[in-house]
Amino acid sequence: MYRDGVSEGQFQQVIDLEIPKIHAACKKFKFTERPKLTFIVVGKRHHNRFFPESGAGADQSGNCLAGTIIDQAITHPVEYDWYLLSHASHLGTSRPAHYSVLLDENDMQPDVMQEITFALCHVYARCTRSVSIPAPTYYAYIVCGRSVYHYEPFSYRFDDKSSQASGARPGGRQQALFKPAHEMSKSRMYFC
Repeated sequence: MYRDGVSEGQFQQVIDLEIPKIHAACKKFKFTERPKLTFIVVGKRHHNRFFPESGAGADQSGNCLAGTIIDQAITHPVEYDWYLLSHASHLGTSRPAHYSVLLDENDMQPDVMQEITFALCHVYARCTRSVSIPAPTYYAYIVCGRSVYHYEPFSYRFDDKSSQASGARPGGRQQALFKPAHEMSKSRMYFC
């Protein structure tokens, strides 16, 4: 699972709050075996830039080639992280994505995890070239951006009088605010 929008100071909060909720959601589906989770935080808000030592390892813009991975020397001494330049920059300096692995129940080898991450940068439906972060992360952006068309949070009044003691399902009133997707869109990735 790739997660964006998390600063390094929030890693422990994600480990303590979000990951247990994901495990609980998996438990709801009553799998015969609990799915193993690999949780990776994607970061683009940093100031690290990389340049090839010689012209032989550069693209036409003078940047490192797409697929360059940096997982030694400048990475965290204890935590599991790496940098990936997954795309070629048309203009200027390429900015790598920083990946921090918060949980790896699959015990993946670093090379395998990095290869999967790089491959996911090539499957974004809106682009014929590789993109800077894995496609699932981009799709999450789009879904969140379009959520305004499916949910009206401001039509719900949060007050102290509302209570769950009445036997109502938690979140039941909030769920009523979701608009159903059109029948033709339900089985498609309409957010692409």
